[in-house]
Amino acid sequence: MSMQHTRDWTTLLPAEKPTEPIDQAFELPENRCYKFFLNRPSDYGSWLTDIYHILKMHKLHRLIDYNIPRPYRDSADARRWQQMSMEVRKWLAWNMDPILVRMIVKGQPRAELADEFMKGADKILHELTLSPPQDFDEESNVVFKLIGCQRSQFSSARWFVFRLMEYYTHTLNMKMGIPAFIPLLILLTGIKDDVETAFLNLRYERLDNMNNPAQEVTRSYFEDVYFDVLEYLAPGDERHG
Repeated sequence: MSMQHTRDWTTLLPAEKPTEPIDQAFELPENRCYKFFLNRPSDYGSWLTDIYHILKMHKLHRLIDYNIPRPYRDSADARRWQQMSMEVRKWLAWNMDPILVRMIVKGQPRAELADEFMKGADKILHELTLSPPQDFDEESNVVFKLIGCQRSQFSSARWFVFRLMEYYTHTLNMKMGIPAFIPLLILLTGIKDDVETAFLNLRYERLDNMNNPAQEVTRSYFEDVYFDVLEYLAPGDERHG
């Protein structure tokens, strides 16, 4: 029996090089574009339903079901399965807010295949949707929720961090121009009793070394700190419950 006769896909197959001449018309897809963009974790259920139906139309829905066994590595369909799974994974990420994609990728050992990505999405986004729904009808309400977000309002530090990011992301979607420096300070102030002093001091030292933190703290910088904090506040760590 072949060494490849296994359902263990820890190591992916090497990319297959095309044997025919390549021009700009090579392997063009059909002229179709389906986009169901996911901005908020609270919309994950309806988004997933839309995504599933579109994939089912093209007989690709099994690729996102991580409860279905993968093909054997030496099967005739193995390489085609891997390629299609990776393409579907790219399409899924394209239909999500980049912040949510980064949360999923950082929360998984690997998220290159469609089922790996969806397993991470179910885990991370389901956790976010467990908290009470929020009302974002008015712009003033969004701002007040952001600047008034406090650690004491939440049962755990992770809930506080998740919700703060959701408030900030919504201000971005509404193009309200809130500087990333503001949610960063709220974040660092809120977690002071949930993290070690050295962890917090390092972030403040980096701010002190900036000439103008209000301008130099970008959205990307805030996201990096946000993910560092989430990684520190690992699920199941009783210190942060």
